[in-house]
Parts: sequence; C-alpha cells; structure tokens
Amino acid sequence: MKRTRTFAVTAALLASSTPLGIVTMGAGTAHAADRTYFVSPEGDDSNPGTSAGAPFRTLQKAADSAGPGDTVSIMNGTYSERSAGSNVLTIKRSGRPGAPITFTAHPGHKPVIHPVKAWNGISVYGASYISIKNLEIRGNNGALNLAGAERGSKKGDPTYNTNCISIERDRSTGAVSHHIDVTGNRVHACAGGGISAIESDHLTISANHVYSTSWYTVYGTSGISVLTPRDVGGSDARTYKIRITGNRVHDNETKIKWEGCRCYSDGNGIIIDTLKGDPGHPAYGGRVLVAGNLSYDNGGSGIHSYKSQHVDIVHNTAYLNGRSTRMKSYANVFAHDSTDVRLLNNIAFGRPGQATNSKSRNVDVTYDYNVYFGGKAPEVKGPHDILADPKFADAGTTADTAFRLRDGSPAIGSGTPFTAVPTGTRRAGGAPDRGAYGFDAIAQGASDSDLDDSGSSGQQDEAQPSEEQPGETGTGTSPGTDGTTASPSAAGPSAGKSDSGSHLNADGGSGSLAQTGGSDPLLPLGIAAAVLVLGGGLVMAARRKRS
Repeated sequence: MKRTRTFAVTAALLASSTPLGIVTMGAGTAHAADRTYFVSPEGDDSNPGTSAGAPFRTLQKAADSAGPGDTVSIMNGTYSERSAGSNVLTIKRSGRPGAPITFTAHPGHKPVIHPVKAWNGISVYGASYISIKNLEIRGNNGALNLAGAERGSKKGDPTYNTNCISIERDRSTGAVSHHIDVTGNRVHACAGGGISAIESDHLTISANHVYSTSWYTVYGTSGISVLTPRDVGGSDARTYKIRITGNRVHDNETKIKWEGCRCYSDGNGIIIDTLKGDPGHPAYGGRVLVAGNLSYDNGGSGIHSYKSQHVDIVHNTAYLNGRSTRMKSYANVFAHDSTDVRLLNNIAFGRPGQATNSKSRNVDVTYDYNVYFGGKAPEVKGPHDILADPKFADAGTTADTAFRLRDGSPAIGSGTPFTAVPTGTRRAGGAPDRGAYGFDAIAQGASDSDLDDSGSSGQQDEAQPSEEQPGETGTGTSPGTDGTTASPSAAGPSAGKSDSGSHLNADGGSGSLAQTGGSDPLLPLGIAAAVLVLGGGLVMAARRKRS
C-alpha cells in the first residue's frame, strides 16, 4: 500500500542551490529590514539584542522580540532546547506582506540548531510571513540507535520523534501558518521528519539539503512532506501556492513501525499528501509545483503524490529509492489515488524489481517525457517516455553526487518545454533536457569548482517560474497547440471529464500525452476522498505535547 502520511517535520541547513536555477517567489519578498536581533550562546537575554556585541542568548528571546521586517541573525554556536519536550525555537509572531521575519545565520557564521529531546528543532506554529534561511538543523540520531528505538520509541516521548522543521496550524487558536519560506538550509539526523508542513499554505521549500531523517519515529514521516494544506486567501488550481524546488533529499527512511497501522510506512524523499481532503480536512484548491529536486537512496519513494490534486512533478531526478526492505517497495516518481497531476521531464532510475510508476486510482494524471531505467515495466507509459539508461556522468548515494548527464544521454534535448520551470540548459531552438540537471550546465563551461554542494552552477538564477496561472503559461504545451489550459480539471469541478483532445498536446502535434483514468469522471473538488486508514487527524492531534 502506498501510504504517504507525514506528521513530523525537520529542517536544517546547507545552502545547496537550485538545480534548475529556479527563483522562487513568495514569503521572502525583498525589503529593508527594520531591525536586526543578534543571538549567541555567549549572550544574555537581558541584553538589548540589537548589536553583535550585546546579543540575546536564546533563539526564543529573539523570536519573541522580532516583528515584521526584522531579522534574527544567529551567531556561531550550538542551540538546544531549554527543557525536554519543548522546541528549540517556536515561531508564533508573524511578519506581514513585504516584511517577513527572517531567521538566518549571521554572515560568515555556521550556527547549529541541535534538538536533543525536543519535539522540533524549529516550529512555525500558526505564524505567517516567516523566512528561515541558511541554517543547519542537526538532530540527535548520532546518539541514538535502532535497538533503543525499537524498545523506547513511543508517541508521548520526543526522544525518538524529534522533527527538524515543522510548519503547522496553531491548534489552540486555529491560525494557519502561511507565506513561509524555507530556503538553503541543511536539515539532517532528526529521528522524526525533516521539513514538514501540515495544514499550511503559500509555502516555498527550496534549495535545502535534507538527509538521514525519519529513522526512529513511530510516526510516518519523510524528508520533505506537505500534508492537508489549507487554502489561505482563496484558491485557484491554475496558480502555484506551494513550491518545492531545487532540494537535495536522500537517506531518509522509517525503520520503526508507524503507530497508525503497526506497519512500516513512508520514509519518502518528497511527498505531497492528501490534498483531495478527508473527513477532517477540506480539499486544497491551489496548485503545487515539485521541480528540480534530487531525491535518491530513500527508504520510500523518491517523489510522489498521494490522494492529492493539482500537482506538477517536473524536471526531477530520482535514483535508487525504495531501498527499505521492511515494506513493499515504492516507485521512484509516481502518483497514487490522485487527480490533475502531471509528471513530466523526470528521470527515474529504479532498483531491480521495483515498481516504476502507478496508475492506481488515478484520474486525469499525465505521465510523459520521463526517462525510466531499472525496475519493472511502467504501469502507464507516455508516447514520449523513454525506457533507457539516462547515462549519468556521476551517480551514487553520497551527499555530493551531482547526477549530471554525459554525452549521449537520451535525456539531453528530449524534454518538453514547461514554462514555469526553465532548466537553464535549453539549447537555442531546441528542447530542454530531462531531469534536474542538464548536460549543458557543465558543457557550457562550469567546472566542478564552480558548483556548490548540490552540483548546480550558480549561473542559472535569472530564470523564474510562472507565479500565476501555470495552467496557461506553464503547461508544458509546445508552440502550435490550441492554447487551451493544460488540464481540464484546472478550470474547476465543472470541467467534468478529462478531454484528451485539449490535454497537453505534445510537440505541437495532435497526439495527447498518456493519462491514467482519463475517461473517468473527475471527483468534485470539494468532496472529501475516502477516509484515511486509522484516522490521521486524531493521530496528529495527539502527536505532540508542547511546553
């Protein structure tokens, strides 16, 4: 069973850059900061905190002092929770449009947020317009082990359930966290989830390095997860409100049974979970972009959509995921029980015997222009999908593998244009490369020394995604098509059935891309999907006890 529940969150640092050169837009709108608060383990919370010479001692003091437009500048040192069961940092105060509150490393410094027996390293709890940048969140996995977790991991104890970064609704007031920017962080070694967003909206999760999380928790967590988001400020299935772009995600795996089913589950690289709604959560009406990510050597899937809608999974590279021997192998990149999902221009390099993709319970789901290698034959294959070795110049499971393409790769120049996600590798008059990293990024002169730790050249940052109307400007439709929107369901529930005649025509021709369940009626967007096994809402409510 492909389960994608992700109740935990973790965040960390390592400013790995965006492989696609995507400039995400959202919570971190540029502005002149009103005030900077400084934090150092050598400081004192009785200090004014407004100079590097008189900093606060705790992150919490700075968070409780900062207001819209302010920056919390975190200096060298290690920051842990003040008491077991608390968070290292809880963010409840909000910024405002154009003036977020920013939490970032002091220039030239490398602070470490180190939750030991905390529920979360960083918790964004009902706050909005928050930016978390260039920080390292390092959990306590190094002091834990599997035997201890099998004996001691339980719901009420944070020791084996610590998340790195968690973004969620304030359950006491109902306030939804929104316009949250988590960028350039190194997030790792948390027993629970890496970066988790639950019942939130307007999210940018970009250029983070997330690894070695979810090992010991009794909750079904993953490296990066978005669960049951809530619409804030209206919804439009043609407009991206959540963007997960340019992240490197690996070595995330659940090694303890999920308490919800007493079975092993999740441990995915990236999961988009339950956007179609369930009895406790309304359906989410905005659109989600998952682009330019590297996801490899995870226990569960590389990237997948579960019980979700209005999702674009494009230009990602997934390699040897589904490694867990404790559960039935997940595919590398796929959609399950989903509606209005496009999976285009991805590279999926599977393990022997691993599922390649899924058509299970999908309606209006499009697979095409992907490269598949290894694993079983695809359940659904688009007319432009390729079953061939992608010919990586370098591939592996280390933290710095670049997954660049070598000359002769079938992924070079064979993708379909997707305006919202320029790859920065498009030849003049030619098609883009498939996958997260393009051949030309190296061939055009960037040496290994020019690459950051994610393997991306820093010369691609001029390209921007389409902020509005991806159904019109970011459809992947080639010139010469009839100009209709990319997905009938993007127009809303009145779209009725999918229409292959107007659905993502390829290369200006009349042949439509492969769809799964395309002839079935779409589910009305506002109607909840089937009840999730064992009621996730109740599990989540009991999930954390906060101080």
